[in-house]
Amino acid sequence: MFGLMNINWVKGSVVFLILFPSLVMASQELAKERKLKAAYLLNFTKYMQWPKGSNSVHKTGFHLCIHSDVSFYEFMQALIARHNQGNNKRRITINKTLDATLCHMAYFQTPIAQPLTQLANAVIVLESQDVQQANSAIRFYTQAQRVRFEFDLPQLAQVQVTASSELLKLAKIVRK
Repeated sequence: MFGLMNINWVKGSVVFLILFPSLVMASQELAKERKLKAAYLLNFTKYMQWPKGSNSVHKTGFHLCIHSDVSFYEFMQALIARHNQGNNKRRITINKTLDATLCHMAYFQTPIAQPLTQLANAVIVLESQDVQQANSAIRFYTQAQRVRFEFDLPQLAQVQVTASSELLKLAKIVRK
């Protein structure tokens, strides 16, 4: 029995490695703090509502844009692939910010100087307080060795996105 169970575990591990190689490789390279930010980013999409219209999430699917290093991008790709395999209502596509034509949410590890039309109505999320990007609505920061995030409610209102009360309870609220 134990031998059969051990063989099944090995087979399952091999299948996992074949199906999710980028998740395994990226998880070895990516710091725990950045993995947590990736998980938060994915969960933000579940607790926020985007407006209805021509570029509606309901019509086009959800477009997440990433401007970061390769290891974070690959880790996010793997997380989204797993998310999309489940019974989730919202299907997510991921693109590099500079290659995207539409972004509902954009994550920045480093800033981009030029204005991008695909970010006009996007929720801009910044990796840290050191990153400056125009029209940012969410910013990660570290406090007491824990990853935290702050929401700029006026900026969210400007792009007509609302965050659930459950999500806002976890955030530091900024009202500029």
